[in-house]
Parts: sequence; structure tokens; C-alpha cells
Amino acid sequence: MTEAIPTLKPLTTDCDTSSMAPLYAMSDGASLSFLSSLLGQPSCYAWVLVREDAPVAAIWYQCAAERAELIDLRVTASCRRQGLGKQLLSASLGALPDVTRVELEVRNSNIAARALYRSLSFQETGRRRDYYTLGDGREDAVLMTVALSGRV
Repeated sequence: MTEAIPTLKPLTTDCDTSSMAPLYAMSDGASLSFLSSLLGQPSCYAWVLVREDAPVAAIWYQCAAERAELIDLRVTASCRRQGLGKQLLSASLGALPDVTRVELEVRNSNIAARALYRSLSFQETGRRRDYYTLGDGREDAVLMTVALSGRV
């Protein structure tokens, strides 16, 4: 039996995001309620990847002029290491309107995410020293950027 092919769906103010709650359970990142509140802003663009009617990944951006900041990317734990994050990131980068540059920050210890971003040509552009609080100290945020070529 083969798995269903995931479908990319845009998130809008008309969407009920409550089905996405499992993606945000047990997380120290942005909450689903915070991210959902951004949907009312014209600068917010977000997509969810759905397989068999269940959200398996989501991505959120804030845009200003030709720049976008990737503010959150999630893949449900049981679906990681299947290429869904890369599929979602790649599709969303192509769907961002009038954006020529995308920036993000990621925990220094998040090796898998950093490798994913590098695989799509993101480059490290800086660090925020001791940005994240840990139980036993602090951790750097790694700043990464990609130029979207061929965009006007």
C-alpha cells in the first residue's frame, strides 16, 4: 500500500487551523494561536501540507516589499525524514509573490533544519549570540538567507 501524495494548501483567514494543533503540541516555538492571528495581516503567507486529510507540515512567512522572513516551519514528528519539509519549503518559496530574498533564523543545534535550508541554497549570514534560552544555558540563533533568482 502506497502513501497518499501530500497536497499543498494555502492558509487564509477563512481556514480553520484547529486541525493543525498536533503540529504545535509539545513545542517551544511559536504557538498555533499566535501564528493563526497573523493570517489577518496582508503581509502573512502560509501553507499547510495535507496527506489523507491530515496536516503533516506547515510553513509561515511575513513579507515586506521584496523580502520575506520564514517565521515557522513544522513537520509532524511521525512524518519527519520523508522529504516533506523540503517539499513544503520548495513549493512555498516558489509561491511567494514578488519576493526576491528570504531570511530565517534557526537554532544552532538544529542540524537537520540547517541541512534542509542549505539544500535549498540558504547561506549562513550571521548569528545572534546566546539568543535562545536552554535549561542549562543559552544557544546561538543562526541567520540564513536565500536569494530567489529569476524574480523581478
